[in-house]
Amino acid sequence: MLIFKSFSIQLHCTTIDPAVPWYKKPTLRSRYQDFATFLFDPEESTILGRTAGSWGQICLFYLIFYLCLAGFFASMMVVFYSTLDWNVPRLRGADSILRQGPGLGMRPLADVGTTLIRLNKAKPASFQHHQDNVQGFLAFYENDLQRSETGSLIDCESVDGFRRPEDWNKACRFDVLQLGADCVKQQGFGLEDGLPCILLKINNIYDWIPELYTNETVPDEIRENWAENHITVQCEGENPADKDNIGPIAYYPPYGFHVKYFPFRNQQGYRSPLVFVRFDGPVTGVLIMVTCKIYARNIYHDSNEKSGQIHFEMIVD
Repeated sequence: MLIFKSFSIQLHCTTIDPAVPWYKKPTLRSRYQDFATFLFDPEESTILGRTAGSWGQICLFYLIFYLCLAGFFASMMVVFYSTLDWNVPRLRGADSILRQGPGLGMRPLADVGTTLIRLNKAKPASFQHHQDNVQGFLAFYENDLQRSETGSLIDCESVDGFRRPEDWNKACRFDVLQLGADCVKQQGFGLEDGLPCILLKINNIYDWIPELYTNETVPDEIRENWAENHITVQCEGENPADKDNIGPIAYYPPYGFHVKYFPFRNQQGYRSPLVFVRFDGPVTGVLIMVTCKIYARNIYHDSNEKSGQIHFEMIVD
């Protein structure tokens, strides 16, 4: 037998008096009191909503957490640095960012943000900073600075080609007299006469050895400047107009970089070989864009990556 019960729900409605505000905006004083209570509540003995015991626990937790984090980081750094050799790069050859493609450096360096070398023969102040820049770089090649406390610096005047592999851990002294008499400090590096001398160097790549051309394989474009056992240097104007305005060019030493200075192995006292490029008679008052390249079988030219070449502009007034 089913029993059904009836339930009645009574709703009680409260009448809201519109004259009485249902929300009271807190005053500035009450807000200040609430904030002061949040900072320190004497009844609950809390500071910023936490008791002294709670603050102690959270500080202890973060202290231990960051100490463990710092210890883990330090241990990883110790493991990482223990695998490094400070004299040998970890990535070499094809794994290196240089990708076995040496670039060229030059002096004088133009101002930051430009590759323009500009000089006025009538105004020595226009090229004084260029002279100082070249002289400051060559100061590292003074004979009294080219020395080694471990005997790893040797004279290589009698070496005609590559050195023996057993001598590769020693550096050859570079004699600045090879740079000729026309591009010396006493001649103002040619800047005073409007015949600028630009100093070139090959950027160091660890253990890189040039693969040289032979008389049968040398490209026709560099045959005139090519010689055995040398990395050939050749500078020229980029455009037909630049080639017409650039004038004769001389190199000191005349055949470029000798291979006896390679490979670079971070030897104590090592100095990169240098070549001066002298522009004998550029047309004055004209912007000339110049590209200098170095040539070997394993040197690749890429204008975007600046591999195997360097670009600059010059104006002689």
